[in-house]
This record gives sequence, C-alpha cells and structure tokens, in this order.
Amino acid sequence: MKIFLVGATGRVGSEFIKLALAANHQITAFVRDPKKLSVNNPGLTFQTGDLKDIPSVRTAFFSGAWDAVVNVAGADPLKPSSLVTDTAKVLVPLAEEAKTPRYLAITGTAEMPKTLGGRISIAILMRSPVGHGARDHDGALLVVRASTLDWALIGCPWIKDEPSRGKFKTEKVFTGGMKTISPGDVALAIFREMENPSVHRDIIGVWY
Repeated sequence: MKIFLVGATGRVGSEFIKLALAANHQITAFVRDPKKLSVNNPGLTFQTGDLKDIPSVRTAFFSGAWDAVVNVAGADPLKPSSLVTDTAKVLVPLAEEAKTPRYLAITGTAEMPKTLGGRISIAILMRSPVGHGARDHDGALLVVRASTLDWALIGCPWIKDEPSRGKFKTEKVFTGGMKTISPGDVALAIFREMENPSVHRDIIGVWY
C-alpha cells in the first residue's frame, strides 16, 4: 500500500513506520524536519513542509496517489491547542478531492459512545487540563464526520510510554475508569485496521 503519513516523528508515528515498512508498504511522510527520523529505508520518503502552509501540504499530497492517509499528529493534551482539528481541516478535503480509499487517525475516549460510568469519567476529565486535548479531538471528529471519506478513528485513553504488549481490548463503547495504551499498540491498532478494514465511518476504542 502507498501511505501518506502525518505525525511521523511522534511516538505513535515512529512506531507505525516500523510496522508498515516491515510489511513492505510504501510511506511518504510529511514532516517539518526529516532529521528527526533516523530511518533509512527505500520504502520511506519525505515531503518537507508545515501543516500551516496549505499550499505546501497540497503539493506534497498530490505528489502521489495514496491507498490510505494516516494522521497521527498530536499536541500536548494538557495545553490549549487546535492542532488536531486544524490538521483534519487540511487533510480531509485533500483526501476527498483525491478520492483516497481510507483515512485513519487517532481520537480520544471522550469522542466515543459511553456508558454511565464512561460519561462520569469523561465529565471529570473535561474539567481537568486534559479537557484541552478532548476539545481539540471533538473538532477533528466533526470535520471527519462531515466528510464523504471511508474513515476509522482509533479511540485512545491515556497513551502511556511503555513497551508494546501486542495485545489489547477493542471496544465500541467507553465504560469509564483509568485505562491506558502504549504508543506502539496504538500504532498496531491503526496498522491492523489499515490492512484489514473492519471499522467504517466509526470509532474503535483500544486499551488494556
């Protein structure tokens, strides 16, 4: 598959690259600084630019034809940001214009259907600094839902720095409580959904 990747230098993006290259996929990563990735592989190429520079993103995007767009761009969830929403606003229209078959990205548990316990957990979360990140993901979800794309979002709780386990639960409903997932297993969930699509225009939660 030919993949257009945004967020390649982050925790999830770098893990996704390992998985995709090992499976002989071809990745074009849109990055500001290719030097942040020390990967030397013929399956990985770079397009350099800034997501705020829409003409440069457009030029990079239409440098090829893609089987999937993978968007794992993220910001510090404890600080106010619109990066996730703004990235979706740039990528989704381009993918629609190009009729890209699949769009995969990360969202949070706050954006998932919830049980009563889940609603209570999210209500508490929204009153904490983490609420900044949730509101940013809310905006991105609105953009994706309004599109015509075949999209799937991986709903993540706290992405905790720890080794990948290779096993995790997948759920359509957030039941609440303190859940975690590693960057590597988020990448694995995206990779599996890319290779074997099972979620269409919906969110699937992943946690231990």
